[in-house]
Amino acid sequence: MKNSLIYFLIFMSVFAHAQEGQKGNKPEKKKRDISFEYRFPEDLKQTPDSERRLDQWFRDAKFGAFIHFGVYSTLEGEYKGRGSDFRYSEWIQVSAKIPANEYHGIAAQFNPVDFDAEAWVKVFKDAGMRYVVITSKHHDGFALFKSEVSNYNIVDYTPFKRDIIKELSEACHKNGLKFGVYYSQAQDWDEPNAPFLNKKASAFDLHPELPEDFEPDMDSYIMGKSLPQVEELVKNYEIDLLWFDTPVGMTYERAKLFSDMVRKYRPNCVINSRIIHNGKSRIEAKNLPLFDYVSIGDKEVPTKKLPLYVESPDCVSSSFGYKTHGKVYYHDVKELIHRMVSTVCVGGNYLLNNGPMGNGRLDPEAVRLYGEIGQWMKLNSESILDTRPNPFPYKPEWGGISMNKDGSILYLHVLNMPESGTISLKGLPVTVTSAKYLSNDSMVNFVQDGDHVRFTELQHTIDPIDVVVKVVLKTPWFKD
Repeated sequence: MKNSLIYFLIFMSVFAHAQEGQKGNKPEKKKRDISFEYRFPEDLKQTPDSERRLDQWFRDAKFGAFIHFGVYSTLEGEYKGRGSDFRYSEWIQVSAKIPANEYHGIAAQFNPVDFDAEAWVKVFKDAGMRYVVITSKHHDGFALFKSEVSNYNIVDYTPFKRDIIKELSEACHKNGLKFGVYYSQAQDWDEPNAPFLNKKASAFDLHPELPEDFEPDMDSYIMGKSLPQVEELVKNYEIDLLWFDTPVGMTYERAKLFSDMVRKYRPNCVINSRIIHNGKSRIEAKNLPLFDYVSIGDKEVPTKKLPLYVESPDCVSSSFGYKTHGKVYYHDVKELIHRMVSTVCVGGNYLLNNGPMGNGRLDPEAVRLYGEIGQWMKLNSESILDTRPNPFPYKPEWGGISMNKDGSILYLHVLNMPESGTISLKGLPVTVTSAKYLSNDSMVNFVQDGDHVRFTELQHTIDPIDVVVKVVLKTPWFKD
């Protein structure tokens, strides 16, 4: 008996060491490469048609308003004690596993009586924004426009009975803003045949009536609802931009159906990359004819100049839809302006989202933040709108650089003021004639030695957010 116990202990010791060895030798899961170098091969080049469309307005616009609004706005991130732990409130149907027929009951009560398109547009325009993109249909399948394809829309299904896409489009164009719509082409939680991206719920959770052997048919969904609704949008509304999203299951052939539909009715309409690429996937050259610019990851700021034109979809808060339940926070105005400046300086647009409340009013905190950005833009918009990216081959440690379109003015955005109050430019092949603070026109001291320029005694108190120095060149360096 004693020997048996000894043998047993020896066996367990060897077994334990073997298990530890197996754990130690287990290969680590390889992290997905989402670096900008990986995603954007240097040989990528926008098509001539895309360059033409971008040059008509998008490349100059720089700053836009993103709007996530729909049935989910009324729930504010929670339903019957469920869903508040999920970051994005617009995903409440999945995060709270609300069956479609139950969600329909919520939709039937959606009545944003305080919606005022003109009031919205005034806030956006006062903030310095040049274009607006709103969720015409998010992943829950509910449309904010009159649709003959499906009566699951704000005109036919709710007591509101008004077409928000029509009213906002008209208000934008009346006030000189471009207008775009977000459309979820792949995901549609109201349609069992549409694919699910998030594994928190499945078609069977939201559609418990489905038979156990149900197999989704994505092409049936695309041809029956998604593509026809996109046709309605581009035929019936003045659309300047089509913003697709979460392209789960989207092949080249499927994405081309949507791209061709947009081009058929609105050849000058700008299309984003999420028609086929998610925000952090590698860009494939063969897909470039399908879209005009790249939507990078949500809340992502590009760290370098990229071979394709990009747009950063950001948000004033942690949730794109209006949220009051669970963990939610707002960014401060300094952080938002820094992200806008950084995006513009490397060659991109900044699309800043707010989630209106269920009653149709804009989120008061978003309005406050937009207002503060607008105050900054009144003094500094010249360095943002209608500009071109940093022409230097390097990104300065102290901030970013933008340039006017004819290459005769540089704008130095000092986001991180050195203690010395001195910043430098190396490799400037033209002569500087003057330098001054953009916000108050007072002169800035500088010394130029060949292609090296030093700007001295800079004052952080000029602007605690971003000290912008306007540098006028004797002759244009680059010309757009």
